[in-house]
Amino acid sequence: MTFIHPPADPDEPLGILFSDVARLFWRRLEQAFAAAGHDMRSAELRVLMTVVDRPGERQSRLAEALFIEPMTLVGHLDRLEKKGFVERRPDPADRRAKRVHPTPAAAPALELLRAASAEVRAAQVARLADDEIPILRDLLQRVRAGLAGREEPGR
Repeated sequence: MTFIHPPADPDEPLGILFSDVARLFWRRLEQAFAAAGHDMRSAELRVLMTVVDRPGERQSRLAEALFIEPMTLVGHLDRLEKKGFVERRPDPADRRAKRVHPTPAAAPALELLRAASAEVRAAQVARLADDEIPILRDLLQRVRAGLAGREEPGR
């Protein structure tokens, strides 16, 4: 698919830019996964990455960390559980709560997905100088914190 790139507009609303960048990134990522033979949606990948980074976390805290609704997380976890990448266990401190753990298959799958996405991740910063990348990351983390109504870690 070829897109016509309009000239840069210094007055383009930031919300539209955020939306376009996110949508284009996740679309390209899912295309890369499909081309590599992986059946994984971008939202599932994000959940899997978080579960691997935070094993045994309560579902409610995972939803908060991902900035999504708990019911949305449940759907992603259902699909990841069917694929054999996560398991939900009762929380010993609260029988109503569940803790989410990666399975032994999660880390190898994550590595394959990272390899499949390397080209997309490179493309997202291809037009930036090396010293601009940490600045962009910092700016986006601050914007996210502002929108989420809380401070980012380290601030």
